[in-house]
Amino acid sequence: RMAKDPALLCARKSVAVACRSRPWLQMRVLSMMLIVMCAVSLCVHVQQSCALVSSFHDSSRFTGKRIAPRSLLDLSREHGRTVSRLRGGAAAKVEGGEGAQNGTSPNVTTAPSAGGSLADLFMALSGGKAGGTTEAAPKPSHKDNDPNFAVGMGRSMRAMSVFNEVKADYEQSLANVTNEAERKAVLKLVHARSAVKALQLAKDLGGIYNKAAQLVASLQGGAGERGIPEEYTRALSILTDRAPPKPFSYMDSVLVEEFGQSGKELFKSIEDEPIGAASLAQVHKATLHDGREVAVKVIYPSLRKEMASDFAVIRTMGAQIKPGGLDMTWLVADLEAALKQELDFESEGKNAEESAKRLSHLSNVKVPAVLWNYTRSGVLTMELEKDLIKVSDVPALVQAGLKPQAVGRLIADTFAEMALCHGHVHGDPHAGNIYIRARGDPPTPELVLLDHGLYYEVDKGTRMRLCKLLLACIERRQKEVKMLAEGMAGPLHRFLPLLLSPCFVFGSSALSLSDLKAASKQQLPDSISLKDVGKCIASMHAHGSNMLGVLHSLGYTRGLLHALSFPERSRLQAMAKFAVIGLQPPKLCAKALDLGHSVLPLSARIRLVTSKFQVDVCLGMVQVLLFFLLHTRFLLPVVAAVTAAALVAARQLLPSLRWLPTLQLRPPRV
Repeated sequence: RMAKDPALLCARKSVAVACRSRPWLQMRVLSMMLIVMCAVSLCVHVQQSCALVSSFHDSSRFTGKRIAPRSLLDLSREHGRTVSRLRGGAAAKVEGGEGAQNGTSPNVTTAPSAGGSLADLFMALSGGKAGGTTEAAPKPSHKDNDPNFAVGMGRSMRAMSVFNEVKADYEQSLANVTNEAERKAVLKLVHARSAVKALQLAKDLGGIYNKAAQLVASLQGGAGERGIPEEYTRALSILTDRAPPKPFSYMDSVLVEEFGQSGKELFKSIEDEPIGAASLAQVHKATLHDGREVAVKVIYPSLRKEMASDFAVIRTMGAQIKPGGLDMTWLVADLEAALKQELDFESEGKNAEESAKRLSHLSNVKVPAVLWNYTRSGVLTMELEKDLIKVSDVPALVQAGLKPQAVGRLIADTFAEMALCHGHVHGDPHAGNIYIRARGDPPTPELVLLDHGLYYEVDKGTRMRLCKLLLACIERRQKEVKMLAEGMAGPLHRFLPLLLSPCFVFGSSALSLSDLKAASKQQLPDSISLKDVGKCIASMHAHGSNMLGVLHSLGYTRGLLHALSFPERSRLQAMAKFAVIGLQPPKLCAKALDLGHSVLPLSARIRLVTSKFQVDVCLGMVQVLLFFLLHTRFLLPVVAAVTAAALVAARQLLPSLRWLPTLQLRPPRV
């Protein structure tokens, strides 16, 4: 029976396919996976057999009826039917929280019905009873972060299954397409189909998969269509604040665990339906006993355990597989540390208060106040902000009387100031965390920062070097750009200015037509591959600078501004302005932010004006050079003919120029 197990047959096939299509993949990884799968399959068989025998024993004991002895063959056949029902979806598994996504009880969820898939095999380890029966399990503790390798492997195998399905769709759809126009049309259709599958995967698995989907949906502004197709960003954008919600009865277990009483008792009233649901938590509107309305952010009870299980698998595989020869285990460790920071809501409350303090001089930026009596590690309570408009909802902004350009300017100025003047960088500024509210008459935009779970603290030295690098790139000082970028990104310093803005192509000594074309579209050049970006990121990490957090935040901010059609010129001018202010001594910098630019010395005020002008010069040079290079074959004959005609006229009109040779008005070969 073990030899014919469909899971093991699938494993053998996977090994064969991987070895054939990816010769670089190390055989020891596949061998380890096969051994683990064999062991898990054996455990499932033994577990189901024991449950079956136990069910016969319990039935005889409690019903008083004597059950006739059955042969081992009968037990084996019954066991085979039990396992078939388990893999066919008839069995249920006890796993806190996942069933809420399908509207079932939060403690009992149905097993995937992929019919013998490896994902079913691993997910079955979370505990199914014989014949599909289940027992109610105690609600999981949200503080439980002990990894379950089987759960993590089941989730990762599910993701791998979707990846292979999408990859096969791309390969089959583009196999016989040779025409470029037809290829683009087919790609759009495949993008749309694949985006729906990716969205469903993120909805089903949640946690780290939902977080990854948010990242993809928010980085459109950086790489253009070549990096992230629009179909993916449009489909996955709903996960920023409209992830599948969980019932309040399930979420209430966190409130009981943290405060010792239900939310219905803790607050005067609390709504069962959440006002927002994201990757890590969902928010419920509540009213305190004194009548104040608040927003209560509650962590998903099973989230910490699911993430620990996912990272257990990622660490194991990441230590063996090195894409492109790069050791990216540090990236997994950094990501895990960042997510653990986001899961501590008391730390988020402190970040919110720190941001409110640093931005207190801005009357058009609001950070909701934290209510510490109702805040714990798994619950964050803040004052309720009303009449909020999503940044990416341009029609709603216009309907409220706001101009998208004014909204974009407020966002660009705020986040440039946080990064370049304070070194307090918001690490997760996507459309689900940043909102706009109209105030006054005529209406003006007010920026409301809701989520403060992840911040990057940039030391003073790195912040000053970043300010100098931005100004050197804008003013096209190649030697200084090279020196500063080498200190942050090492030998791959050429790519760092382009990651800050594709318009910084003049920071490199080697400039090509493709670089200019990409810069004019605010995209990364085709000459830069994802492998190059990966090497640059690894080099920045090796040099110890915290530039990764800054680039992460800038990517999110560019995504917000891209949704508002905010020009790159205005974004660079905002960064240039705050780079000049950020280079001033700390007290003078704070005074300039509070009172305005008039307190700055004359040299700094002159540089504010010249840096703004240099941005226009930089972008103008890109457009002029691009136009000249694209139209060289047409412009050179015209220029040659005009020059020749002018020389002939000068020879005829001025006797002193008779020495000029007779020119033939024939355009040169180009």
